[in-house]
Amino acid sequence: MKNISSRDRTSIPEEATRQFYKSWREQFSIPLLISMLVFGGIALIPTLSASHSMVINIIIITIFVITGVVTVVRFSYLTRMSVVILGIYVISLSELSTNGILGNSLFFFLGLIVFSTMLLSPKIGMAALIINIITFILFGWLMLTAQFVPLNPKAAPASISDWLSAGLVISLFGTVIIAVFQRLEAEFLKAQNQIDTTLNMLKIERDNLELTVSDRTRQLDKVNQIGRAVTAILEPDELLRRAAHLIALEFEYYYIAFFLLDSTEQWAELKEATGEAGRILRENRHRLDVNGRSAVGKSIRTKIAHVAQDNSNEFIRPDTPLLPYSRSQIVLPLIAGEKVLGALEMHSTKSNAFTQQEVGTFQSMTNEIAIALENSHLFRESQQSLTEMRAMQRQYLQGSWSSLTKEQNLEYSLGDNNQTNTKDLEISLLLRDQTIGMIHLENSSDWTPEQKNLIESITAQATLALENARLVEESQSVAARERLANELIAKIWASTNMESILQTTVRELGRTLEAAEVVIEVSMEEDNE
Repeated sequence: MKNISSRDRTSIPEEATRQFYKSWREQFSIPLLISMLVFGGIALIPTLSASHSMVINIIIITIFVITGVVTVVRFSYLTRMSVVILGIYVISLSELSTNGILGNSLFFFLGLIVFSTMLLSPKIGMAALIINIITFILFGWLMLTAQFVPLNPKAAPASISDWLSAGLVISLFGTVIIAVFQRLEAEFLKAQNQIDTTLNMLKIERDNLELTVSDRTRQLDKVNQIGRAVTAILEPDELLRRAAHLIALEFEYYYIAFFLLDSTEQWAELKEATGEAGRILRENRHRLDVNGRSAVGKSIRTKIAHVAQDNSNEFIRPDTPLLPYSRSQIVLPLIAGEKVLGALEMHSTKSNAFTQQEVGTFQSMTNEIAIALENSHLFRESQQSLTEMRAMQRQYLQGSWSSLTKEQNLEYSLGDNNQTNTKDLEISLLLRDQTIGMIHLENSSDWTPEQKNLIESITAQATLALENARLVEESQSVAARERLANELIAKIWASTNMESILQTTVRELGRTLEAAEVVIEVSMEEDNE
């Protein structure tokens, strides 16, 4: 961007003010000329009748005609205003020539200064004041020396004090008028400077705000990308490794480290870190005391982000010499709900790299990582529980079917198995990844894929039907045992004395279990064998 000097900046509002004056004057010129024609035309006949000189009448008529021409014909603004100023000066001279200094000429000469200053510039107004004074000196000398006599014979004679008084009045009021207009222009310039300064400040603030919003938008977009990436990972170590890599890549920070609390919650163990320094620290099993003075421990204890800059008094340099270029540090607690899992530590080589406005954004990112990490731990635990349940289920199925096959011969065949040159096909009876049997088929021709698919589908349904039948039989057996136990208990409780209870218990157990001998003995003597 091109630099603008102080002088150039000052000239900008001055030029704007000049343009404003020019536009206002041009808009004011036509109404002024029309007003002069209207009121001049009304006053023209009485003025000509009262005039005592044909020359003055001709001059007044000429000025009126010229004013009408410049009003109708499009001349430049300077030409039109010059005609107006000349007309006022001519009228002032005619009034001075007719009635002398004691007439109304003084008002016309003041009007000349006012219109010159207002319609053209304060410099032209100053020139009009000087011309007025010269005119007063000239006419005063001529009239006081009787070289020129007022055209109106009834005009009152003026003394030198009258001429001096008129000169002082025109000088005083003319100077005041010019000073007022100069002051007005200066105030306009000052106001224009203030407006320009204010607009520039607002523009700078708007640009800064837009830049800040743009930076924040890009930062939030990076945080959202990192959040989406880590939430899709269900393995904790891979999650931390991916998160550290993305943070270092997106924000270009010097060092990224994840600390997790151990089982005692007394130590924060380094689980993942970037760069060569991170590799060495991980190999050395780097850890920090939660109750120590480190920024990581402080952040975990307080559950508050800790920011330190190189130019602040509270900056704590890393204990390790592996991070010599750190100039800014931020530590954010990994919080999932009400639980603190550890902390995220980030270092930058730039001073004041972490602002307070960014703390909230980084904390939101850290919370997302913490929640994803907690979810990955829960997923791992659920997978482990599911694996254990499946192992127990396989053991249960294996034990149940082993007991069942020992008690019963569960085998059935159909067809002639003495044929030669047959094509064999064996398919396992799989029940929840546990083989409970086998089906063997023989055919004189090769088995087609369609036949194999049909056999596998039927085998799967048959396996489920066998398991359901086993469960039904098992439940019926359990129900029968419970019913029998309830009947025995009812008979025992129906007995009224101890001998009857003992007899009933022995009798029913022997009958139910078909035992050859049943003995029941109630004794407090210890068995010495």
